[in-house]
Amino acid sequence: MGSSTGSLKPTLGTFDVVAITVSSVTPASSVFVIAPFAIQQAGNGAFLAFVLAAVLGLMFAWCYAELGRAHCSAGGEYVYAKRVFGGMPGYATFFAVMAMLLFVPPVLATGAATYLNVALGTSLDSQTVALAIVVASYTLGILNIKLNAWVTGICLLLEVAALLVIVALGFGNASQPASVLLHPQVVENGVLGTASLTLVFGAVGTALFSYNGFGGAVLMAEDMKCGGRGVPRAVLWSLLLVVAIELVPLTAILIGAPSLAELIASPDPIGYLLTRLGNETLSRLVAAGIFLSVFNAIIAIVIQSGRVIFSSGRDELWMPTLNRAFTRIHARWDSPWLATLSMAVPSALLSFSSNLEELTSFTVLLIVLVYLIVALCALFSRVLRRDVEHSYRMPLWPVPALAAATGAGYLLLNLALEASSQDLLIIFGLLAVSVILYCTYGKFSPAFQKL
Repeated sequence: MGSSTGSLKPTLGTFDVVAITVSSVTPASSVFVIAPFAIQQAGNGAFLAFVLAAVLGLMFAWCYAELGRAHCSAGGEYVYAKRVFGGMPGYATFFAVMAMLLFVPPVLATGAATYLNVALGTSLDSQTVALAIVVASYTLGILNIKLNAWVTGICLLLEVAALLVIVALGFGNASQPASVLLHPQVVENGVLGTASLTLVFGAVGTALFSYNGFGGAVLMAEDMKCGGRGVPRAVLWSLLLVVAIELVPLTAILIGAPSLAELIASPDPIGYLLTRLGNETLSRLVAAGIFLSVFNAIIAIVIQSGRVIFSSGRDELWMPTLNRAFTRIHARWDSPWLATLSMAVPSALLSFSSNLEELTSFTVLLIVLVYLIVALCALFSRVLRRDVEHSYRMPLWPVPALAAATGAGYLLLNLALEASSQDLLIIFGLLAVSVILYCTYGKFSPAFQKL
């Protein structure tokens, strides 16, 4: 298997980057796998949570757009943290991002097992299915990125088609008034009751998880033919498409619910809607589309994670042997294949976690932590790095960055208070590892210090 140490080949246009980025968000599986958690948390208040998350997401998108253009690098968030705040914050951010990219594929893959069984009419073990999805995704993720852009784009169209079925069912069988979207309710003891704003705000983190990934466009800056000039457009268009693709079906689900109480109380609200308004054949077809969308999303996430690891090797964050391995570019596929595959084994092992809810809650914690770091970088980048040209500038700076930092800080505090001791220990463990590696290799790395 021929390979060489080199640079990523710039072959992607803005449309290609948007296709891969939106696919990594996997709007369909976000609606089917993640949105039910928001409905369980806040009932039909999930709609307001998704709207608030979209507004907050725009603040983060502006942060990513400005940073991605000013600090153009496949390393993304950890490069921003290093250039704005210094080496130690850069290392800590790298490990937080790496953990996030590690956890997302098994979370999505575990949730997808349910839909494969519905599509096939089987009862396959969810852990086995999740493992197979993760392994196959990493295998495909090392192929040429231009080919994967076309594959993910086609699969994205198929998953949007699956969501359109939900939209048609919901709006075509409207049973609830539009006001149901603005008056949050939850089910208590089988009876509908008013949901507090605290519950709605609590679901915003989950909603952000469903949108998460739009910032991944910055990780492909070095793959773009325009030298990264299209990064701001790619980030903002990705967020816009993701919000539209997710918010419209969620609205249709709530409007089309024959019984709002039954929908909220159901462990599978989308399955409830399909059963009540559709038929078995339709349910199977939609389930197949959702399964395909998850598979597509994980491939896109694998591509992004490979770029982050490649960048870490180029910046000499590891021991010399690993740095050389992670910067190997495949001669035929033009991909950082060893860097990409380095995440395969730990991600596959996480597939054996039987608790999807715990995996999800921990992943949300990591995502909000990374968002907070990005917001702080955007808030201080112009001030602390006057030597770097900020050719794209977010509107009304510093208001969006300040709003993003405040929102992320509030969510992180609440998530940390509710997190298990195990989750917090893992976070502190990642921080400890980052300190050790920085003191061992990072502060002696000429490449990392030159960032």
